[in-house]
Amino acid sequence: MLKAGIAIVCSKSDPASMNIRSRLLENFNFKPSGEDVHGEEVYRWGDVAIITFPRETIYLDEVEQVVEASGVIFASRHAAESGMPAFLAHTPGNWTDEALYGGRPRSVCIAMPLHLRSSILALERLRIERGFSEWRCGLEVTHHGPYLERTPAMFIELGSTPNEWANSKAALVVAEAIVEALKPQEGPVAVGFGGPHYAPQFTKILLRDGLAFSHIIPKYAFPHVSKREIVQAVERSAVKPSLALIDWKSLKAGERQLVLDACRELGLEVRKV
Repeated sequence: MLKAGIAIVCSKSDPASMNIRSRLLENFNFKPSGEDVHGEEVYRWGDVAIITFPRETIYLDEVEQVVEASGVIFASRHAAESGMPAFLAHTPGNWTDEALYGGRPRSVCIAMPLHLRSSILALERLRIERGFSEWRCGLEVTHHGPYLERTPAMFIELGSTPNEWANSKAALVVAEAIVEALKPQEGPVAVGFGGPHYAPQFTKILLRDGLAFSHIIPKYAFPHVSKREIVQAVERSAVKPSLALIDWKSLKAGERQLVLDACRELGLEVRKV
């Protein structure tokens, strides 16, 4: 069993992931450790390890069988039919009985809200500084696999077509954001409910106010969400949220009430946005 502080996990099946990995190895002080996973060298920089798997990141439930870490950052591609160039980050997990893209049904990873916030703030700053001002940058809602039971996890993604996945300057932006996320600043944490997949309201609040987010349950999941999933959204976080934000207009009255009742029972302050 490997041991690390933060494990950066990459996939040989993912061109964007390998591009980000190359930028990390070229620009930071990672050195070969003499260890390997599936024949791939493990690189270390202090207590941070880069580990490369053959399979797609969203199916790597076995990470916890390979490394004992305080957190896992998955470096990954993002795909979208729109072809929108994007820098994105989110927590992995599934809110409903469907687990079409890895993980377990109705099960979410432990969030890394402070690391997630640091990565988004870095991506946004670098997006402007490096000439990617037309690219989208922000949070996605909690979605897809893998499922890790005990290790906090997050994704940072480069999207959304082969052109972006192969862009070395864009991959360097992601690599630098990962490094900045390794030592996050303390701060308040919220959990989000409602809104669309790219969470524009919650991204705006993060960028404007510096508020960190653990999980976000989107509007499209709510016809199938129960109190159990809302409790997971609050409790499955490395830093527990003290605040629940509801994208009020996006949810139906019964869905709002479900969130209000559960969050108040859990002792969270609730705000409408």
